[in-house]
Amino acid sequence: MSQLRTNAILDASGGTTATINTVPLRPGVLDPENRIINGAFDFWQRGTSSTAQGYLADRWINATGGGTVTMSRQAFTLGDTLGSNSPTYFLRQTVSGQSTSGQYAITQQRVESVRSYAGQTITILGWARRSSGSGNMAVELVQDFGTGGSPSADVEVTGQTVTLTGSFVPFAVTFSVPSISGKTLGSNNNDYLLLNFWTSAGSDWNARTNSLGLQTIGVDLWGIHIKQGTHTTSAVDLYRQPELGPELARCQRYYINSGAITYRGAGVYQASNTVGTLPMAVIQLPVAMRAAPSVSVTTSASGGYVWSAATPYGFTIEWPGGAGLNSMVTNYTADSEL
Repeated sequence: MSQLRTNAILDASGGTTATINTVPLRPGVLDPENRIINGAFDFWQRGTSSTAQGYLADRWINATGGGTVTMSRQAFTLGDTLGSNSPTYFLRQTVSGQSTSGQYAITQQRVESVRSYAGQTITILGWARRSSGSGNMAVELVQDFGTGGSPSADVEVTGQTVTLTGSFVPFAVTFSVPSISGKTLGSNNNDYLLLNFWTSAGSDWNARTNSLGLQTIGVDLWGIHIKQGTHTTSAVDLYRQPELGPELARCQRYYINSGAITYRGAGVYQASNTVGTLPMAVIQLPVAMRAAPSVSVTTSASGGYVWSAATPYGFTIEWPGGAGLNSMVTNYTADSEL
């Protein structure tokens, strides 16, 4: 049998094609040019609504700078379609109460490694709509060289406006990502390419947001992805939402919420250390994480904590005060976000 092996299949415009004989290639499996994770918003390990600054949907940050900024998971009606997809959830960010020049609201993703797309032309694509209020959004890229040592300063790629309507419509925004030749990385291995969806921005941010302005608005996003090269909105319909198993594994490189786990029998063993003989369990993480995670443990036994320093592959839980126990329910989170 003849075989054809290749690193990429290019379409007429030079971009990696999304289909072969009309059969779609699976994003994240045969579509390595897309480094956005959870762009279909299927995974929400931390919860489904928050007004706080920080991660909520897996890999997505609710960036808040004044007023009330809420990120939440919203459900599509069964039977809804976008392109050839039957999506389940979308992300909504709502903004209200902002009034000063320095205030802002952003939905962000940090794409691991500032090397990502450096020196290339890329297009950010997806579907967006305005669910409430009035206004539009701005899309921006920032190269962040990390922390530690003397890293180079951030490089901001001027934002572009995406016009919103009351219905989900495709958008495509093309950027020339600057070269990183001559730049210096930080020593903490936490550099990244930042993707910003600005939903409100005071005048202090005009240069970065194409003068978006302060807004009272709700913005809905789905199917966020990246294609190399220059593309129009017609390319958005080629997107296929990732398979759940591989996409969850990509999320878990950065954050894991174990859910409740009952350890009993072989799952718990007695081991001696400087404290005495105590029940312990070795936790093997489901994927290798980006770096040694910060681990938090809750348990039905008193005093659960991380006994050994976590590695990207696992850690050990010890239950002080649990001597003689052979069963306990434990939940852990492991955080290795950028």
